Amino acid sequence: MNMVKESRPNTYNRIIDASLKLFNEEGERNISTNHIASYLGISPGNLYYHFRNKDEIIMQLFKRYSEELLCYLQQVETPQDTNAIKNYMFGVYDVMWRYRFLFSDLNAMLSRSAELLGEHNNFTRARVSPLLQNLLQQLTDTGFIQTDEIARKEMAVNIWLITKYWCDYDSALYERKLTEDSKYRGTHQTLTLLRPYVAPAYREEFNRMMADLRNHI
Repeated sequence: MNMVKESRPNTYNRIIDASLKLFNEEGERNISTNHIASYLGISPGNLYYHFRNKDEIIMQLFKRYSEELLCYLQQVETPQDTNAIKNYMFGVYDVMWRYRFLFSDLNAMLSRSAELLGEHNNFTRARVSPLLQNLLQQLTDTGFIQTDEIARKEMAVNIWLITKYWCDYDSALYERKLTEDSKYRGTHQTLTLLRPYVAPAYREEFNRMMADLRNHI
């Protein structure tokens, strides 16, 4: 009896892990629950025991992603120089890269699932936006950027818009399968939002860092 109980969460997690791998590699639209079951060597009925449909799997993957991103944003130290700011933002893209299928044709997935839409909107408004505004406030307090409250609110929205839709934009622009270089391009593009606000004392250092990023991509 104990063996049966232990196998259920294992199968549940295996389904989620396999789905993430297949969605990232082949695209969510191209993968069905039958593909996932076949990949795992289990029956479709076994998969449906844990998940009624593909959208339920996507919902669990979104929860995993959101928890991982929040954990990163809450634990990473506030950047104190330009290199730390680059690494901070690269860390955000690193998390998103691991769940990149979520950011390719995101709107289609949101339109299919009211539950996912609600979870996504709550995550954005109640969790991510305050953390981004807090980051910008701390960068202002340290004197790295010069902003007022309105600028910080506007920039927080724009940072989230770029990061959320970057994978979709980047793959369409280059008309090819995403590679990890997309993380560098996304980091560079997001940090351009800071440029108008960087304090004079840090501008030369900031511009050097941005040039290094451009050279990488």
